[in-house]
Amino acid sequence: MKTALSCLAILASTPVAAFDTMTPSMCRDSFDTAVQMVGADGTEARRIGTAIFATLDGWCRVSASALGLQDAVFTTLDWRSDGTARWTEDAIPPLAVQLRIKGIDPDRLQDSAPTDRPDLSAQATLRQDPAGGQLILERAVLRNGAGDEVAVSGVIDRVFLSSAAMLQVSVGSAALRAGILTMTLEGTYENPFGVMVDMDMQGDVEARRRAVFDGLSRLPEGVMDAAARAELMAYAGDLPAPAGTLELSFASERGLGFMQLGASAAMTLSNLMAETPDADRRQMGLLLDGVTLDADWTPATQVAD
Repeated sequence: MKTALSCLAILASTPVAAFDTMTPSMCRDSFDTAVQMVGADGTEARRIGTAIFATLDGWCRVSASALGLQDAVFTTLDWRSDGTARWTEDAIPPLAVQLRIKGIDPDRLQDSAPTDRPDLSAQATLRQDPAGGQLILERAVLRNGAGDEVAVSGVIDRVFLSSAAMLQVSVGSAALRAGILTMTLEGTYENPFGVMVDMDMQGDVEARRRAVFDGLSRLPEGVMDAAARAELMAYAGDLPAPAGTLELSFASERGLGFMQLGASAAMTLSNLMAETPDADRRQMGLLLDGVTLDADWTPATQVAD
């Protein structure tokens, strides 16, 4: 898969971050800088600030229980950074940030009725390459203890974070260049991650299959070849609880700009399913101009063989 290989090549060519061992003062200062940057409410910010502490393994942590959040989506949220002093002393984003979140409730994520889906955990590493002007999502992973996992990696070009002024410039210049999503499903739970499913379709297998088929039929020519379409249709045929690994990859030679994304923000799932396929194709044509998508679905039975 050329699109996947292009993203992997970029990720492999960049250096590995060396994260700071976070101390209590570094945790407090990092949070205080963020509060000042966004202009958050002083009283609420102070309450959250008092709940932040440094763990024995050198991460900053805040827990839902310490914040008194009985209905929080998570139980604990940890973070650490590389180049923390850049942020705390000069208000310049650190070279890298790593997150880990535990006790994520998929039912609360989806705002659904209680189910027996196991809780999730998440980890993510986001790093900048100042010389190359890139923001790199090395790997963001959401998983449970039942064998379900979704991982995302990606590269954004033309991002310069050396100052507040350059950050504003980057909003207009940044462009998503390549990305990979890999989803491994064990097959026991329907929608184990509590995301990416319209609630009106929850439990309606045929509606979910039709959504995939109709979405594929409205992709502009040249975005996805016949082999990749067949892979996604095979995946849809295994709904509602497919077992196997789905890999989706994205690539754009000139990059998918944030302004381009903003121009197509009105294109939602309801637009795709509307009775105006030609208009939807035009919208998707604007969004996906110059983009190549690829897909590969490997059922668990094929993996076992």
